[in-house]
Amino acid sequence: MKRQTVVWIAAAAAAFAVLLPLFLVRTRYASEQAGRRARIAVLTRREADVGTSVLFAGMEKAAEDGKLVLNYVMVPEDADAEAELKLARQEIEDGAQALIIEPVASEGSGKMAEELSQRAVVVLLGERADTEAAGRFGSVSADNYAIGVALGREIRKGAAETGGSVALLPAAGSRGSVEQRRRGVLEALRGSGISLQEDAEGAAILAGLEDSALTEALSYALTAKDRPLVYGIGNSNRNLYGLDRGDIRAMIVINEFNMGYLAVAEAKKKLSSRLREMEQLRVGDTLVSRDNMYSAENQKLLFPLVR
Repeated sequence: MKRQTVVWIAAAAAAFAVLLPLFLVRTRYASEQAGRRARIAVLTRREADVGTSVLFAGMEKAAEDGKLVLNYVMVPEDADAEAELKLARQEIEDGAQALIIEPVASEGSGKMAEELSQRAVVVLLGERADTEAAGRFGSVSADNYAIGVALGREIRKGAAETGGSVALLPAAGSRGSVEQRRRGVLEALRGSGISLQEDAEGAAILAGLEDSALTEALSYALTAKDRPLVYGIGNSNRNLYGLDRGDIRAMIVINEFNMGYLAVAEAKKKLSSRLREMEQLRVGDTLVSRDNMYSAENQKLLFPLVR
């Protein structure tokens, strides 16, 4: 064997001996990373019951598809924006790589999302920020103002039949998405001569601007001496039952399964590609009445968990 060949083989063997440990370390690291699921913290005031909430069912489906772990964090009912921000910061400290946040207020939501997006992926749930996102954080929401306008038009139809005043529930002090719906209703009622009152008692029409408020309106109406007409925005089983019985005249249903799924999917996309600009996504809504709730299309919307 020639001397040059021997030297070449010896050099190759030495290089292999140096590179092999590095290769093994990198392979082991890649394997560990592949088996480690990214954790997303979901900050919400809602009861995170996957069995009954289509919103969280949609999230869980997206997490399953994306091999992610979701951690639900209950935001206290009396929490303000600063308290929610502190909870979000703590979740990042505890290892969350992404945050899905249902803002307690529209005002300041953009500033909060901007700050948090420096340390984690951020998706706002249910409404858009009050500032320009510029691709740094995402959101998934319905067009809450347009939903309010549609609800207001239905209220006008009811008021033409019954006369009397209208009570919007909750009266005040709600998160930004609800206030946007309220503005939409007021715009639709402008110039109609319909009077508004804060309390449910004595109202000819009750309108719930969110699912829990619609449930409250329904409960009051069922016990009232002079039963008012009930309209609202919701999707819970109790309110669907009220719609089916005719106790709720009409209900606007937001596609919350898609909302939950898209929020998690948007976070996943950003985690997979940090250079990707995040999107501001809209989900649809449908006006449902007793007459059309059992159409094939509405069945998919109202009962997405039924296969």
